[in-house]
Amino acid sequence: MSVPVAGRLSLDEFVLEMMQIPSKELRVDQLKSLFTRLDLRDELIQEHIHFCADGYARNLLCRTPRFDMLVLCWKPGHQTTIHDHCGSMNVTRVFRGTLTSRTFEIADRPCEDRANLRTPIEETMGTASVALVDRTGIHQLANTSEEDLVTIHVYAPPLKEITVFYPHSGKFEKVALRYTLEDEFA
Repeated sequence: MSVPVAGRLSLDEFVLEMMQIPSKELRVDQLKSLFTRLDLRDELIQEHIHFCADGYARNLLCRTPRFDMLVLCWKPGHQTTIHDHCGSMNVTRVFRGTLTSRTFEIADRPCEDRANLRTPIEETMGTASVALVDRTGIHQLANTSEEDLVTIHVYAPPLKEITVFYPHSGKFEKVALRYTLEDEFA
């Protein structure tokens, strides 16, 4: 039996803390603070580590009315689309491997159905590093390394859809999200 580290939160304690803050009042710095205190034990995460051959896997760890938590598993070369979170905040923690995080801003909107993005700011992050996306942020995550990558994500409120941006055409569209199903695992 392990002894809890002072200031660390178990998953149950994390859920209780998150349930005390109304979603509309939660700030990204509060979410980051709670999430970085979360004790992500190997045995908790291991059972949710499942990879897919043709794209990153989105494995649900925990879902409440206020947030959801996922374990994402990435083979080398896997990446997300360029997207926002349609009003949800996100904190991502690297559990194992190296994550490439790119953040974008809208440079201009030549018309209602187009958005041109600025050149991204790119950051490479190792184990235990944390990336943030506020309610209006636009980003892309990728495994640009030669090794498998495992990341833990908290979305508050739960992430149901994203806006995907297509930089070559300037178009964008809303896309519903889903979790990876067990029969899709490699």
